[in-house]
Amino acid sequence: MDIDVRRVLDSLGDPLLALDRSARIVHANAGLKELLGWSRLELLGRPITTVFPGGLPGWPREEPAPRPMSAPPQRVGALARDGRLREVEARLSPWPGGENEGLLIVSLRSLDAQVELERQLRLSQRVQVLEAALTQVFSSASDEEEAAYAILRACGELEGWTLGTYWRLERGDSVLVLAPVTLWTADESLGGFVHDTLQRTFALPERPPGQREIVWSQDVARDVRFPRGDASAQTGLHGGLLVPVPGGDRVHGMLELLSRAPREDREADETLGNGVGLYFGRILDRIQQLDLEHTRAEAPRSLWDSDLLGLFTSDAQGRVLDANPTLLRMLGYSRRDVREERLTWSTLTPPRERALTESALRRLRTDGSFHSFEGTLLRKNGGGLPVLLGSTGLGEGRVVTFALDLSDWKPAEASAEQEVDARLHALIAHAPVVLFSLDRDGVVTLSEGHGLVRMGFKPGQVVGMSVFDIYRAEPSVLTHVRRALAGEEFLSVEALSSGLLYETHWVPLRDPEGRLAGTLGLAVDVTRREYEARWRARLFSEAQEARAEAERMVRLRDEFLSVASHELKTPLTSLSLQLHTLLKRARSRPGDAELAQRLEKAQRQLYKLSRMMDELLDVSRLAEGRLRLELCDVDLEQLVREVMERFQEEAWRTGSRLELRAEGPVVGRWDRTKLEQVVTNLMTNALKYGAGAPVEVRVHSSGALALLEVTDHGIGIAPENLERIFGKFERAVSVRQYGGFGLGLYIVRQLVEAMGGGVNVESTPGAGATFHLVLPLAGPESGLGPPPPQAGLH
Repeated sequence: MDIDVRRVLDSLGDPLLALDRSARIVHANAGLKELLGWSRLELLGRPITTVFPGGLPGWPREEPAPRPMSAPPQRVGALARDGRLREVEARLSPWPGGENEGLLIVSLRSLDAQVELERQLRLSQRVQVLEAALTQVFSSASDEEEAAYAILRACGELEGWTLGTYWRLERGDSVLVLAPVTLWTADESLGGFVHDTLQRTFALPERPPGQREIVWSQDVARDVRFPRGDASAQTGLHGGLLVPVPGGDRVHGMLELLSRAPREDREADETLGNGVGLYFGRILDRIQQLDLEHTRAEAPRSLWDSDLLGLFTSDAQGRVLDANPTLLRMLGYSRRDVREERLTWSTLTPPRERALTESALRRLRTDGSFHSFEGTLLRKNGGGLPVLLGSTGLGEGRVVTFALDLSDWKPAEASAEQEVDARLHALIAHAPVVLFSLDRDGVVTLSEGHGLVRMGFKPGQVVGMSVFDIYRAEPSVLTHVRRALAGEEFLSVEALSSGLLYETHWVPLRDPEGRLAGTLGLAVDVTRREYEARWRARLFSEAQEARAEAERMVRLRDEFLSVASHELKTPLTSLSLQLHTLLKRARSRPGDAELAQRLEKAQRQLYKLSRMMDELLDVSRLAEGRLRLELCDVDLEQLVREVMERFQEEAWRTGSRLELRAEGPVVGRWDRTKLEQVVTNLMTNALKYGAGAPVEVRVHSSGALALLEVTDHGIGIAPENLERIFGKFERAVSVRQYGGFGLGLYIVRQLVEAMGGGVNVESTPGAGATFHLVLPLAGPESGLGPPPPQAGLH
C-alpha cells in the first residue's frame, strides 16, 4: 500500500479501514481505534471478519473480490476490541486508480445514539401499551383484590412475567407483615408454588427490601434481597422484580413479579415497574376514598332511619317535603299527610312562635348560619310538643331540621317560671354550644353549655375572671371582645391555637336605662364543618386531576389504536393477496383439496383479523372526530341482499339459515360504505350468537323512515346488558368463548346516529335478540325526530 495513501487516511478523522483484493486489512487509522479500540498493528494483515464477524455488505465472506466495488452505506455489527458488538454504518468505496488500484476503503460511523433512541422508543411503546391496560383497570376495578389481579395479569401478558403476587403490608404485633392478597399465573405447573404462596406471610424488618424502592434481580437464586429466592429457583423461576405500591404517606404493599427466564433489560423493567406501582397506588387510594365517601353518604341515612331525632326537610315556601318515622310518631301524622302536603312550618308552629321561627329560617337561607333554639311543634290533635329545633341549609332554599323531644325532661307540674328555667337549662347544658356574658370591663358573668368541655372548662368555672386574662395568648379573640364591648353586634369566627374553630354571635347587653352594660355571646364549634369543607375542596381538586389523567390515558389509547391499525393493514393486505393466489392454484388442482380447505380456513381467519383492524381504525376515527359521510342515493333492500349473499357460505358453515323479508326498494340518502358496514356488523353479530338458528332480516319503510330488523334465535342478552353492549369495548359474554374486541355494536350505533338514525335491541335470554334500526330517508340533515307509532322502533 502506497505511503501517501496511508497519510491521507491518517489525516481523516472518520474511522477508516483499507482492504486489499483478498479482503485483508492493510491499514486502519486513528479514528477506527477511537471507535472500536483496535490499533493498526493489531489488524494489519487480518481478514475483514475480524472486525465484521457477519461479513461486509458488498463483499463475499469466503471468496476474494474480483474487482474494487462500492456500496451504499449499510447498518452492520462491528466487533470492538473488548468483545462487544457495536452497531455502525459502513460504506464501501474503491480507491481511485493509480498504483493502489484494487484498494477498497471502508468508512464507519457510530450508531450508538440511534441505537439508544430506538431502545427508548421501544420502551415508550411498551409503556403506552401497559398504561392503556392500567387505564382499563382504573376505570373498572371495584376493590383491591380485583385491581391487583388485573394489574398482575397485564404485567404477565404484556411484559413476559410468569407469576405475580400482590402482598399487602400490614402491621402486626410490633412488626411489619406481608400478607398475600391475590396471585396470577398462566403456568399450570406452578400449582404447588402458588398454594405455598397463598398460605404464607412474612414478618419483615422496619424497612424491608422493596418497601420504598424497586428491587430488580436478573436471577433471584443469587440475590439475598428476595426472601423466597431459593424456593423460586427450585420451581424454575429466576428473574424477579419487587415493586412498592405507595399511597400518600405510607405504602399499601408490594408487587412481586417472577419469570422463568433471567431478566436482561433492567432499566426497562424498573421504569415499567415504577409506573405500575404508582398507578396501582392511585387506584387503591381511589378505592379507599370511594369507600369512605360511601360510609359518609350512608351516615345521614342511618340517622334518618333511627329513633334518636325527629327529622324533616322543607323548601323555601315552608312546605315539608319529607319526614322521618320518628317525627311522624312524635306529632301523630302519617306518611299520607306528607304526600298530600298537609305539613308546613305554619301548621307545625304555634302562632306566638312563627315570627321567631321564620326569622331563623330566613337567616339560614341567606347566609347559611346554623341556629338551634327551643320551641314548640303542634301535634295533629292540636297539642303542643316542646322540642329543641336546629336547622341547616341544603342549598336551593331547602332546609333540613331536627327536633329533639324535650317533654321527658320537664317536671309534670311546674310553674311557668320553673318551666322556662328548666327549658333554658336543658338547652344550654346539652347543646354543643357555649353561652357566655361579659360585663362592660370584660369580666365573665355567665359561662354555660356543653361546648365548654372541648375547650377544657367546666360550666361556671371562669365566672368572675377577666376575659383578657383567660385569652391573653389569643389576640384574635381579644380583638373581637373589644368590638363587642364597644356595643357592636356581629358574627365572628375565632381560630384558637388549639386548632378549634368557633363561630360566635355577639349581642350587646343594656341596662334598663339603655346604657351599654356588656355583651352576650353564643359560640358554636364549627371545627368539623370547616375541616370537612377543606377536605371536600381537596377531594374535588384530586378528582379533577384524576379525571384529566384518565382523559389523557384514553387519548393515548386512541392514538395507539390508530397507529396500530394503520401499520397492520399493509401486511394484512399483502398476506390476503398471497392466500388468494395460493387458494386459486389449490382449487385448480384436484389433488390439493385438503390444502384448499386449509387455505380457505386461513382466509376466513385473515378476513376476521382484517375486520377487527377495521373496527380499531373506525374507533380511532370516531374518537378523533374524523368521520366523514359521502351521501348518495342507496337502496337499503338491495344493499342488504348483497351483504347476505356474502354471508351465505359462513351461514352454511355455522348451520344457520338466512331469511330476508322485503316489501320492495327502500331508497334513502345515506353513506353507502358506512351503511354496508352497519349491516355487516349486525349480520356478523347474529351469526356469532345465533347458535346455528335461523337469522331473519326484514327491510321496510314507514312514512319518511326506513326500518331494518335483524333477528337471531340464539343465546339472547340479559336485561342489564341491553344498553351496555353498545358501549366501546363492551360485551355481554365471555371473550374467551366468542372473541372480538367488543366494538362492532359500538360502531353500529355511532355510524347510524351520524346518519341521523337510531338503533336499539330487545331480547329474552335464551330466545335470541332483535336489533331495530331506523334511518330518515332524507338523510342525516333531516334528523330522526320522534318515529310514528307504526315505525317499529321499540
